[in-house]
Amino acid sequence: MIELNEYVTRVIDSTGLTSETFRFYADVVRANIHSSGLYIDVSQTYPVRNGTRNIEITVYIPKYMYPRMLAAIGLRNAKGLVGKKWIFQGKLSFYKDRMSFTFFADTIAPVGESEIEKRKKEILRELKLRNLLMLEKHDLSELPPIKKIAVISSKTAAGYEDFLKNLKVGYLYQPIVHLYESPMQGANTAAGIILALERIKRSNIDYNVVVIARGGGAKSDLMYFDDLALGVEIANFNNYCPVLSGIGHERDFTIPDYVAWKRFATPTEVARAISRQIDDNVRQIDDNWNDLKLLMMNILKNISTLLNTQLVDYINKTLKVTFLGYEDLFENYYENLKNHLNYIFEFSSRKISEDFLSFISQRMEGNLNAKKGELIGYAKLIEKDFALKISNKEALLNQIFQELLKKEELAPLLFGGAIVMKGRKKISSVRKLRMGEKIEIYLKDGKINAKISNEKKKKKEELYGGHTLFRS
Repeated sequence: MIELNEYVTRVIDSTGLTSETFRFYADVVRANIHSSGLYIDVSQTYPVRNGTRNIEITVYIPKYMYPRMLAAIGLRNAKGLVGKKWIFQGKLSFYKDRMSFTFFADTIAPVGESEIEKRKKEILRELKLRNLLMLEKHDLSELPPIKKIAVISSKTAAGYEDFLKNLKVGYLYQPIVHLYESPMQGANTAAGIILALERIKRSNIDYNVVVIARGGGAKSDLMYFDDLALGVEIANFNNYCPVLSGIGHERDFTIPDYVAWKRFATPTEVARAISRQIDDNVRQIDDNWNDLKLLMMNILKNISTLLNTQLVDYINKTLKVTFLGYEDLFENYYENLKNHLNYIFEFSSRKISEDFLSFISQRMEGNLNAKKGELIGYAKLIEKDFALKISNKEALLNQIFQELLKKEELAPLLFGGAIVMKGRKKISSVRKLRMGEKIEIYLKDGKINAKISNEKKKKKEELYGGHTLFRS
């Protein structure tokens, strides 16, 4: 018997039967709670030649899971399971000592959708009373460019794989994606997601969005997302970071879809929307950069047109004349010094021997070359100093010129005009003067006192070019 037991165990292990997930319908005949968990005896009738027979199996749910399962299907205790047909989902477990199977269930759901929908409506009603339903329609364009994403899913879930495959962004702009694992089906679903949200907060990473990704499934698969505590946690989490739901298909709505910052039908749709948001922001950055370049080019162009070319020409001519004068001065000084030294040599040559004269000549030539170098260095220093002073004066003159331009009453003097004053009043028209009145005429190089001895006033037609609308 032991050999048989070991053989059967090896065969079962080799087939992988205990690793597969099964789902079936069955009637519950007994349900008992023990210290280790909930034991449910299920039975189903099938026909035989002489009548019918029942096939039975025991369904086991660990003690930490069954309270949430019962609450999810709206039961206060296990007795409510008896006498009704339910959907069971889970895996087989083979007990060697009894050579029998027990079914470990992770999901219990009612046959039909009426009970599931009834419970969902009760949760929605409670969330509405707490003002936690997301009534505002959001769009990802409201958010800054998405760079960091936290995904709550199972690493083996098809929805998570779909999300990664459809997150198609250029290499330079690919966002960082961190997976926070959680069960995506069964009684541990809501508790797992709540725990993942808490871990995201504790990470202190400033994610741009949190994505809950699962993919579609039957009503019995998605019913464990319909949890009041989960709905409250997601609604409050939106204040910390926007939550995007991608749990079911287009027709399937779960509680997270009603409280998430934005709901998407599938994980694929979430990934594509995020990709569009990133691409749109990249295009906007490129457009802003091009606009900035055009603006800077226009500013530089306008600045270049504001430069006073006449002032630049005047400064160039002044510097040229000045340095030519210095050049003549140094040449004259050098020529005079040379002539003086020649005179000394000619005078001394008559009194000093040729050898001594040669010695003196060499020494003097060396000294002359040294002095010549010193003069050239000194000339360069003077040239630099003068150029600096000219530059400073140029800046000062330009500043004074700009200040005078701001004063309208002095502006005519800057361009060869004159200012006419009668007492303290500025005269802008001959019509304001009378015979015999005294006036002062201010020019850029002095003042003229004058008296009106004759006047000729033009008619309005002449002032405005003949035919005019202002003719009186």
